[in-house]
Formats: sequence, C-alpha cells, structure tokens
Amino acid sequence: MTNNDIISSNFDLKTWREGFVLNVLRIACVLGIFLIIVSFPTATIRDRFLFIGMYLALIATTILKVPYSLRAYLLLFVNFAVGVNAILAWGPWADGSIFLLAGVVMASLLLDNKTDILTLTGSIIFTLVIALLQLTGKYQVTSPSAPAIDIASWAVYIADFSIAGIAITAAANQLKRAFSRVAEQMQNAFEALKVERTNLEDKVLERTSELETRMTQLRASANTARIVAETRELNELMKIAANLIAERFGYYHVGLYILDEQGKTAFLQAASSETGKSLIGQAFRLETDKRNPITSAVQRNQPVISSDSDRNTNFIQDSSFPLTRSRMIMPLAVRGLVIGYLDIHSDQPRAFDSQDAEILQILADLTAISFDNVRLIDETRYLLNQLETNSSIQTQRTWSKLTTRHRPAFLYTPAGVRPIFSQEHQGSSDGLRIPITLHGQTIGTIKLRRKGIATGWSEREQVLVEKIAVQVGLALENSRLVDEAQKNALRNQMIANFSTYVRETLDIESVIHTAATELRNVFDLKEAEILIGAANSNTPERPTPS
Repeated sequence: MTNNDIISSNFDLKTWREGFVLNVLRIACVLGIFLIIVSFPTATIRDRFLFIGMYLALIATTILKVPYSLRAYLLLFVNFAVGVNAILAWGPWADGSIFLLAGVVMASLLLDNKTDILTLTGSIIFTLVIALLQLTGKYQVTSPSAPAIDIASWAVYIADFSIAGIAITAAANQLKRAFSRVAEQMQNAFEALKVERTNLEDKVLERTSELETRMTQLRASANTARIVAETRELNELMKIAANLIAERFGYYHVGLYILDEQGKTAFLQAASSETGKSLIGQAFRLETDKRNPITSAVQRNQPVISSDSDRNTNFIQDSSFPLTRSRMIMPLAVRGLVIGYLDIHSDQPRAFDSQDAEILQILADLTAISFDNVRLIDETRYLLNQLETNSSIQTQRTWSKLTTRHRPAFLYTPAGVRPIFSQEHQGSSDGLRIPITLHGQTIGTIKLRRKGIATGWSEREQVLVEKIAVQVGLALENSRLVDEAQKNALRNQMIANFSTYVRETLDIESVIHTAATELRNVFDLKEAEILIGAANSNTPERPTPS
C-alpha cells in the first residue's frame, strides 16, 4: 500500500456528505416524476406550479456543478415546502409531518451548527401557528374533503410530531457525535499509519542506501583483494594495497607498516598520500601504553577506531597529517600473528563504523595473506636458486673429477664406436657442435659432421640435436648416480663384513689380528699395522703403505 492508497482510505465527512446529498438528489429526481404524475390530476394549480418548480430546481442542482451548501439547503427546503403544503391543505390528516421529519433528519445528517434543532423548532412553531389560525377561524384548510379538525386533533398531532422530532433529533445528534468520534479516531489512525509508513519508507530508503554503500565497499574490497593477490612482488604489493584502499574507499591517507621480528618497531613500507610517501622507510617505535590505538590494535589483533569528535576514544593527532579527523588502525595478521598494520586516515569526523571495520578487516587479512605468500614465494625462489647454484657447482666438480679418470671422447665410425686418443679430432672446428649441459654446467659436447660435402644445419635439426643432448646429459647423470650407488653399496657391504669378522671373537689379539688381515685383503695392501696404546712422542709415525 502506497501513501496515495492510505490518503484515499482516509474518511472525510465532507466528502461523504457531498456524495450522500448528490445521491439523494438523484433519487429525488427519479422518484419525483412519479409523485408529480400521481398527484397532478388532484392538485391545484398552485400546487402544480410548486411541484414543477421544485422538481426543476432539483434537476438543475443535481446536474449543474453547484456548492454543497446550496444542494443541502435546497433539499431541506423541498422537504419543508412539501410538508408545509400538505399541512396547509389537509391539516393534521395528511403526510406533511413525514416530510417535516425527513427535513429534520436531513438537516442532522447534512449540516452542522444545530441546523436540525432549528429545523425541528421551526416546524413545531409553524404547526402551532397553523393550528391557532385554524382554531380561531382565521385560516381554513384548502382541501374541501378534509375532515373536521378540533383542538384535540391538533394537540395530538403536535404532541406526536414534537415527540417524534425530538427523539429523532436526539438520536441523530448522538449518532453523529459517535460517528464523529469514530471518524476522528479513524482519521488519527490513518494519520498515524501514514506517519509510520513515511518513517518506514525513510528507514527503508536509509537502509537501502546503506546496503548500496556496503555493496560498493564489498565490490571495491573484492577488486582490491583480487589485484593484490595477483601481485608477485613485495614492494609493489604493499604500494598497490595502500593506493587502492585510499582510492576505492575515498580516504585521506593510508599507510602500510610492517613490524620487526620483536614486534616493537614498525617500518612504513607504503603510503597513498604524498606526505606519507616522503616518510617511507622510517621506523616508528610502538609505545607501551595500551591506551595507544596502534599498540592496542597490534596487541589485541583487533581494529581500533578513533575520532577527534568522540571524547571516549584515544584519538592521536599526527602532526604529519593535520587534516585527519578520524583514524582507524587495522592489524595485518597471518595465522594469528600480527605482522603489521594499516593506518587509515579520513578528513571527515566519525568516518568509520563497525561495518567499515569489518569490511576493511577482510581486505586487510587478504592483504596480509598475499604479503606472506609472496614472501614465502621469494624465500622459496631464493632457496631454489641456492640449490640450483650448489647443484651446478657440485655437478661441475663431480664431472671434472670423473672426466680426469675416464676417456673424455668417443667417435662413431663405420667400424663402430671407439675412444678418441688424438686431440686433433677433439679440436676440429668443422661440423655442428652442441654442448651437453646438466644443471647449467657443460659436461660434454656432441659434434656432428655430415658425409661427403659439408652443408649447413637447419634450425629444426639443431633443435633436435639439442633435445638429444639434453637426454644424453640426463642419461649420463643417471649412469653416474647408478655407478656411485653401486660403489656405496659395495663399500657398505665391505664395512658390514668387516664388522662381522671383527665381532666374531672376544680376544683382543684375535680382534687385532683379524682387523689387520681384513684391512690388507680389502684394500689389497702390502702391509697393514695396527698400534694399540698411547703414541710415544719419540717414536716416529709410519704411514701405512697402500
């Protein structure tokens, strides 16, 4: 239901009266023609003119757009005129009292200011006057067929009319008063409902505006979080986070601080304002006072809101940002550990509320998680680089040692594959040379030379040889690892056998004898000597021959 529906539902007594009198006039116009037709043959010429004139007046008043008071008084006049005419013609024997009482009822319903009482009083006075004139012989009824009228007839008639009129008037006034109270109560109820409806619509509009604002903030938060999550560089991530929060939410200044390992010093890493950018890199010592908003936010891991217009908040004015009227400290936490905080400034008083804090806390958490992820990625990348570097160095050392003990080159000929003993073949520069690389280190070279006349090598062929060289490098590394694993297994087996032989006896001389024998056999030694006891400084040490 709209306000127009409520207004149209309000009860208006004036509107009801206008509709009522118009309907009565319409009914009178329809039924009046039949009354005129019925009474026209027996009516006098005066009555005929009277009835026709009143009927035309009723029609004109009904059809034409005239004031309500004119229609109401015309309807009362018609009732009074018909009643008076009936009494003048028939005395108390006709139906004049019905029209007079109808006029009283109409006056009570259609008009205020005690018009019904005046109408009833006038009707009674008129009846008394006619009665006195008729009884004194000064006036006679016009109808010749009217019965004789004595004082008793007039007394009964006037008494009945007065009692009926007074009862009708009293009842009508009481009904009208009750009706007015009900109408007033309904009017008040409608007014209250309209006011409540207006207040409700205002609340709905206010809540709708708040929801639109929150949706805008959520969209801004989601877009900011997406952009921050896509950033893979720490400094760029912090700079984007500070700038986007200030831009998307319309804040005066946003600073992003990172705490040291002890959580006692904060370093400004990024800022959205020009003044804040000039302070990047500076360290700020956290106060020990728990009433300080920054200390409270970091220790409690909860956002803290303060404003210069609130007496109950510990608002701290930063001299670097004199336009700040409201401030919110938003902790940056990962897995419950606070790693920093956002210092958000606004030039409007009481610019932050709990809902703003809730939305921005989600964004701060996502920013902290993205920061931690990028940090872990950088650490992992650094460790991988270190591992690759170590692997490259180890590979170079291992293969350098390996190639000093084995033939470094092999040559394919129609007779088969044979080792190259001449440096001439290794140093030849014609043909295609592709390095064999492993962990970034070159461990060998593949050299190809066509049969017959030398021709160039296409890019596709070179790529194919490079892929083959990669597989050769992997195969060589696998072979080396297998060979090393076999040697380690053999060495471990020899150690296990040696331990078994030594532990087979509990006699010291037998243990020493067995150990010396096994060492000589395992390493194929010419001599093995085992000395027991503290070494004498005067006795020269003799190396064990191998």
